[in-house]
Amino acid sequence: MKYKQMVTRRNFLKQGSLITAGLAVNKLGSATAMSAESYRRVEGANRKINLACVGIGFRGGEIIKEFDKTGLANIVALCDVDMGAEHTREIMGKFPKARQFKDFREMFDKMGNEIEAVTVGVPDHAHFPICMMAMALGKHVYVEKPMSRTFLESELMIQAAKKI
Repeated sequence: MKYKQMVTRRNFLKQGSLITAGLAVNKLGSATAMSAESYRRVEGANRKINLACVGIGFRGGEIIKEFDKTGLANIVALCDVDMGAEHTREIMGKFPKARQFKDFREMFDKMGNEIEAVTVGVPDHAHFPICMMAMALGKHVYVEKPMSRTFLESELMIQAAKKI
């Protein structure tokens, strides 16, 4: 009596990975075609993006620092309702060339054509209006959970993101 090889999760993943790798190599002709080196040839792939940051204290400040560490973000605008407070001064000092605003609507009105993406690091109840305005202007948005307060707000944000 022959024993059939038991299908375990580990075996399934291992065989699936081998098949996927084989198909990728076969389709592209070589494994090196998928390396990071090929991305350097893509025009604009390593260009810095102009980033506006709404909410620059506490968690918003941490988000800005992480984006800055990548070396791929050019912080062009800082926005917080409490500009000049102790918890926002560090970020303001780190990016002195960035224009400063207290109202995100004013920031979008004055700098909308200079901004490519927006980080949202404000209290949860304010995520929806900021994200919707940014997406209506065709901006990419980074927002942490909860994305919104209600299912309707989430659905509206998803629909707006699909239009970008």
